[in-house]
Amino acid sequence: MDPTPEQREAIDTYGDGIDCVLQAGAGCGKSSTLKMIAKADPRRRMTYVAYNKAIAADAKRSFPSNVRASTGHGLAFDPRHLPRLNRPRQTAHAAAQALDVRRILGIIGSTPAIPTDLGTPKAMTGKLIMRAALDTVTRWCHSSDDEIRSWHVPQYDGLTKEEPRNSLLALVLPVALATWADLTDEDGVLKLSHDHYLKMWALSRPKLGTDVVLLDEAQDTNDVLSAVLLDQEHAQRIAVGDSAQQIYSWRGANDALATFVRTLRAPELTLSQSFRFGPAIAEAANEWLYVIGAPLRLTGFDQCESTVGPIEEPDAILCRTNSGAMGIVMEGLAAGRKVALVGGGGDIKALAWAAEALQAGQPTDHPELMGFPTWDSVREYAKEEDGSLEVLVKLIDEHGTQRILAASDALATEQQADLIVSTAHKAKGREWPTVRIHSDFRPPKEDPTTGHVLLPKEEGRLAYVAVTRAREVLDNQALNWVHTVTAVAA
Repeated sequence: MDPTPEQREAIDTYGDGIDCVLQAGAGCGKSSTLKMIAKADPRRRMTYVAYNKAIAADAKRSFPSNVRASTGHGLAFDPRHLPRLNRPRQTAHAAAQALDVRRILGIIGSTPAIPTDLGTPKAMTGKLIMRAALDTVTRWCHSSDDEIRSWHVPQYDGLTKEEPRNSLLALVLPVALATWADLTDEDGVLKLSHDHYLKMWALSRPKLGTDVVLLDEAQDTNDVLSAVLLDQEHAQRIAVGDSAQQIYSWRGANDALATFVRTLRAPELTLSQSFRFGPAIAEAANEWLYVIGAPLRLTGFDQCESTVGPIEEPDAILCRTNSGAMGIVMEGLAAGRKVALVGGGGDIKALAWAAEALQAGQPTDHPELMGFPTWDSVREYAKEEDGSLEVLVKLIDEHGTQRILAASDALATEQQADLIVSTAHKAKGREWPTVRIHSDFRPPKEDPTTGHVLLPKEEGRLAYVAVTRAREVLDNQALNWVHTVTAVAA
């Protein structure tokens, strides 16, 4: 197929030998454009950096031989890490015992206590301190910072006031520092993760043996990898992605497209012709691009007969939350359908086990719930402050943890299923013929001080990702509230 005018401009800009950024909308042929660039100059060594292993594997099969395709972790991997990577799974409790958290903190006797913002003292056991320290190290590993600092310690629901925050820092930071010291010690006792060796590699200031770096899905690149690629001054760097699909900032990813434009003063080109769907779905996507203030607008493919409207039995239902997805799974199973959940039931099972522990008066180290002393405190917080926790509370209270765990075990594979359920996050990079958006995409509330209906920008980007997963029919009635939004928050 001949390149479109936009693709031709991208190929010509590459040929000028300058760093550049390519904003490619949903379904707009970014992979085919990168292949065209690679084929245009077979003499140069190119490194294609993919978002995940599946994309990298596909690129290895389809890109020309002058291209090395890898994930960021693949670039950093060293076989010497295998023994610690292959150690048995290590719980926070086991890690706390192995590292001897109480010795690090100089604790003798009773465990320290941190008062929660709900007014109930909560004992921070060695297990919970270790969980927070491991989360802190992970957040730091995703950053470009050279040292672990207080801002790498996560904010936990239920621990939001200044006093418990300061107490948490005093307990977690020394354990986090001791954790990293152990991970970099050949005789360390903690299990190594892929994020750990990626950070070790980045801190070594590596130089890639390549003439060109092609960074794919750049809008969701962790700062640690962005910094390494920006440091490859000997190579031509091309960052490709869609800033409107940046949906992983909550786990440390940032928009490397913006970073490349700002740092390298790279020109910014666009791919706006979608080959995934027709004009009707493109128009629905453009509503969200307008709301979030994105300059890009999609053009639908005239040869695709796409429609927007109600669907009785969609191929896929996309949800905002794990809890919302599990609710749909249980409805489908009760109706006798074969239901698959993208990514499996592990996330919701972990939430159910955490809820079960809180209901029994036991602490949990689950990141979403570890700041709460009881299930009642989760209920209270969810009622007042957090929409996603409200969905979880409703699911647990209506069905009970045992029914949820049983439903998770009854899931079909995607190949067997007649209904696929997914969160919008896990649907990224996927597409189906017919898609329905679930009602747990809740409308934002009116700000009482300004009167504006304020939408967080990442929520708008997530809605854009969801509506662009359909090829033929999109049921987006659950998002009709898009027209009520009057302001967007960063």
